[in-house]
Amino acid sequence: LDAVDINTRTGVRDRALLIMLYNTGARVSELVTLELLDLRLDDAAQVKLHGKGDKERSCPLWPETVAALEAYLKQRNPREQGAQRIFLNANGEPITRFGIRHVTRKYGAQAQAKTPSIKTKPVNPHCIRHTTAMHLLRSGNDIHMVSYWLGHADLNTTHVYAEIDMDMKRGMIAK
Repeated sequence: LDAVDINTRTGVRDRALLIMLYNTGARVSELVTLELLDLRLDDAAQVKLHGKGDKERSCPLWPETVAALEAYLKQRNPREQGAQRIFLNANGEPITRFGIRHVTRKYGAQAQAKTPSIKTKPVNPHCIRHTTAMHLLRSGNDIHMVSYWLGHADLNTTHVYAEIDMDMKRGMIAK
């Protein structure tokens, strides 16, 4: 997030997009199809995500996410009046999966240049989803709740995250 320069033409959008990815653990397809009516930015801020199999789930939004989205929505300039998709490309048209992948790779490369420990790690939208899952698990959240948060239909999908984390396994042994 620190790699984003909000003074550039697309920086405010990029920051809102990246923080939304991390806050919600959303799939790229969920962000691409996100519409204005799916957002609630009041005291009970949340977003309705439309996932695989036409399933819907709601995720609460952090105050930082709300602020980033509000800043972006003030400057959002759709090519077509009444366009409902939230995230638009530089031409004012709905952003694609490839556009989101470009954004994550662009800022990922900048972060990798500043942080040698992540130089060899891929930075893409799914990596951010994975990071959200790992941070939720490492914070002590129940795996069932993390599964629900990510919109996994099968708990075994979420178990993959727990299986690969040696620090969590060491912590379990210590307990």
